[in-house]
Amino acid sequence: MLTVGVEEEFLLLDPAGEVVAAAADVVRRVADDRVKPELMTYQVETATDVCTDLTTLESQLLELRRRVASACDGSGVRLAAVGTPPVGKPGLEFVTDSPRYRALAARFPDAVAGGGTCACQIHVGVPDRDLAVRVLGRLRRWLPTLFSLGTNSPVLGGRDTGWSSTRYVRQLSWPTFAPPEPWSSAEAYDVAVAQLVDRGDAVDARSVYRLARLSPRYPTIEIRVADTCLDAADAAMLAGICRALVTVLASDIEAGRPDLPVSDTALRSALLSVAVDGQLPTTGPEEVTRAVLVTGLIRTILSGLSDSAEIDLVLAGLERIHRYGTGAERQRRLLATSPDLGGFVGAVVAATIEDGATR
Repeated sequence: MLTVGVEEEFLLLDPAGEVVAAAADVVRRVADDRVKPELMTYQVETATDVCTDLTTLESQLLELRRRVASACDGSGVRLAAVGTPPVGKPGLEFVTDSPRYRALAARFPDAVAGGGTCACQIHVGVPDRDLAVRVLGRLRRWLPTLFSLGTNSPVLGGRDTGWSSTRYVRQLSWPTFAPPEPWSSAEAYDVAVAQLVDRGDAVDARSVYRLARLSPRYPTIEIRVADTCLDAADAAMLAGICRALVTVLASDIEAGRPDLPVSDTALRSALLSVAVDGQLPTTGPEEVTRAVLVTGLIRTILSGLSDSAEIDLVLAGLERIHRYGTGAERQRRLLATSPDLGGFVGAVVAATIEDGATR
């Protein structure tokens, strides 16, 4: 069974939705190595332990969110699991004061100024780097489907932009924010990363921000296409899907089954379409809806889920999204039904620490 872990990024807001540079104080109050500051002083990141079952993973995700939210109360701020700041346009004045982040800001000022966005980063343990690189190539065609389950940034400037993921379009300012390529080996992957750093497209391997990549720090495949999820249950579901998908793709490689390649043009078009409205582009006489594409995903991953409890968790999560929508769709409804922007922020903050499984 492959291991799985999740890193989640969050915003620190005031009651009106403005970002607050309180990360250092919140991290100090939590006093847990699994909670760290991020690129911007209004962001924190949590990281679960390495897990083997999804129930433990979901419990840790919810526990970490609630612990950080409690620390936020002591710092006079609120924790929000959304992909982009809902109010204002915070810029370089919020960059965390560290040598690496200062180097990023100096090299890519526009990208960093708009880079205070939050992602859900799912790590699946694959110690064989050659196998992991080949899995990355096969993951390419599934990235839009995974993204369609994890859009959660429709609000900017206090209004509904009409987009499902404004985070995605903002991240395009980074030169390396792109799908993985179909590399043939770990050596080819390492050469490609080194070339990006050498020509100035990244300051180091960690700032090669592929939508899926080999982790620069751990023996894992890191899938980072989705916005941070509005609640922990959705994050656990997405992690379960990613692990099952990696399991199946690795098995296909080892069995010599052929891949179904996708062109860069088609892949980028599909990703942008999901960012706009949560759906893949039309590929025939009928629109490919999320229900259709998720059905295909389910058929693919079922053999990669380890037991009935994991199948139940993933299918229940997909049913919740079918019934209530993604984080983007839920945010849109909350904004439309809240009496004011403060009410919307309060509803998002409440959703961040709710038990989504009982939604």
